[in-house]
Amino acid sequence: MSKQLTTIDFHGSKLIAIAGDRPENTLVAMKPIVEGMGLSWEGQRKKIQSHPVLSTCTTVKEAQLAGDNQEREHTFLALNRLNFWLATIHPDRIKNEGVRKAVIIYQTELADVAFNHFFGKAIAAGNHLTAKEAGGIAKGVVNKALTPISAKLDELMQKVDGVLAVRPVGVAVVNHRTAKGWLQHYGVTKRRRGLSQIVSNALTRLSIKMGYVISYTAEEGKRSFHEVVANAYFGVGAGRHLLPKTVKDQKEMSLEPAPSPFHQTPA
Repeated sequence: MSKQLTTIDFHGSKLIAIAGDRPENTLVAMKPIVEGMGLSWEGQRKKIQSHPVLSTCTTVKEAQLAGDNQEREHTFLALNRLNFWLATIHPDRIKNEGVRKAVIIYQTELADVAFNHFFGKAIAAGNHLTAKEAGGIAKGVVNKALTPISAKLDELMQKVDGVLAVRPVGVAVVNHRTAKGWLQHYGVTKRRRGLSQIVSNALTRLSIKMGYVISYTAEEGKRSFHEVVANAYFGVGAGRHLLPKTVKDQKEMSLEPAPSPFHQTPA
């Protein structure tokens, strides 16, 4: 492998690398990258050396980097492990906003820029690739092309399954409750084993029939149902027999609002 250094311009910084015939033997000087992001090189050097994976992909070579007047020992990392190392840096733990932004830019673009510099033309030609490598690249291209299609299919499946919606953590929706929540709301304290799941399935079918959203809360991971659907199920539907006598009497005396009709426009 050549020992000649190659310099790549990247957002005003210089990336230093030694070209190889494949990503695993193309080496990238790590100190300029770390310092270009605004991080401490000594801290990252120790982390790389102690990491069970990264430590096996590093090479220490004597090289004269840009701005230096002599050769020194420098740590190089294999190009195919560059993204792996970048993923070990957590931007949310960096207090300095400028450094945090720089880290995100490097994580987003660095490995692609370096890879394309050395292998972009070769990949376009394709004549150096083994069948396995060509298949891997083709798979990546196909997966990228399928991403918007998969998103459309997911959207369609949500509509088929009852227009499922996911509520963000911490967002309260007072007119939605889980099956267990509605059972508690209607005073059904004595519940046989598996009743909550039975009611949840029944409310799911009724929500689809009535055209109401079934909400999934991120913090609970359970289905929750609109109050109109719950009122229909417990008020005039199959769930009425579950209600305690006092609750039934209140409904018969019209002390609670009657459930909305099925033709109501969904919320």
